[in-house]
Parts: sequence; C-alpha cells; structure tokens
Amino acid sequence: MTGHRSGGVSFDDLFDPDLNGDGPTAGFLRRIDGTPLRYAHIQYGAQRADVNRRSGGVDVARLWAAKGTASYVSDGGWGGRLVASDVGYPSAKATASFSFRSDGSTFWQSETGGGSGTGTWARSRPGDYDILFSLIYADSGGYLNVTLDQWLPLTELRFVSLTVSASNGRQASANRTVRAQIRRRQDGRIWMDKQMAFYCTVAADG
Repeated sequence: MTGHRSGGVSFDDLFDPDLNGDGPTAGFLRRIDGTPLRYAHIQYGAQRADVNRRSGGVDVARLWAAKGTASYVSDGGWGGRLVASDVGYPSAKATASFSFRSDGSTFWQSETGGGSGTGTWARSRPGDYDILFSLIYADSGGYLNVTLDQWLPLTELRFVSLTVSASNGRQASANRTVRAQIRRRQDGRIWMDKQMAFYCTVAADG
C-alpha cells in the first residue's frame, strides 16, 4: 500500500506501476513499508493532473505515467541489418528473417552467416498492439515474405523474411529495406518506428 492519496484516490490507482525498473522516485515519498514510492517513468505514457505532491519543486504527476497510459515497447533487439549468405553445391540458399511474436518476444535468424537470437519487444500486454510493414527499398533479387501496408494485430506471429537462391555455378543477391511501425490500438499512438534492412547473398559451385 502507498499511504498516499489525491482527492481520496490512492496513488496506485492514479499512476501505472514501474514494470521496467527505471521509474523515478520522489525522495520524501515512501510506501507504508518504508520503500521509496516509484511508478512508471513519464516517458512511457501520458501526464495526469497534478496531485499536489512535489519533489524538487515539481509535482510528481510530471514524473510518472498516468494510470493506463504506460507502454513498454521496443524494437526487440533489432540491430539495423540482418545478413545471410551461403555457398553450396550444386545449389545455395540463404534466408534472413525477423519475427515479432504474440508473447512479446522476438526471434531472428539466417540459415548461414547471419546468426540468430531472441529479444523482447513488449514487456506487458502485447496483444494491445498492431504492426505495420512498409517496403522502403527493393532490388530485383530474391523473394520477400511479408504482409505489407496493413495494420496487423500482434495477437499472432508477424514476420519479415527474405530468401535468395542459386544453382549451377551462379551467384545471386537480394536487398530489402522494410519500415516497421508498432502502434497501441487503444489510442493509435506509434511506439516503435524502425527501418529494417535485410541482405542475402549466395554462390552455387557448379
């Protein structure tokens, strides 16, 4: 319990909890158990009306996100560019893909040369968000597997995948840049806006 109220309402019902671990404290405000009072950082949400409690001359309502407004969304570990390559006989194939999963995690992989990994794009309520993929750049090579120009609910897996292949002594490459935006469905606010570059190259020994 907080032991702090404004207009008869507990602070716990006025501000969102600090799920990310970086919410600011207001030095003199503590919970009943003596721990510092802390809520979600204002950068993750919206400001509510002042509550007439100040820290450093600033009302604490300007430090913490109002109840129901905080969102913890990121690019999930996207490094800016994903590369895949392969050399094979008599054929070669390379695929680079990045996925946003409905449980809030991400997964990226390439068949060879690009590595793989996992991350987190949403720390709470991933089903509250939609994603939009838009094509920014494309050369003539390879095959891009993605649903473009539609807001898609992140209640299921959403991904971008680029594949290139060659055979009989040929070489091939493919390059795509996709813009990914994540919005909160409730208010349409954009929480993530990233350009994702994919590059694949193959060489088939003949």
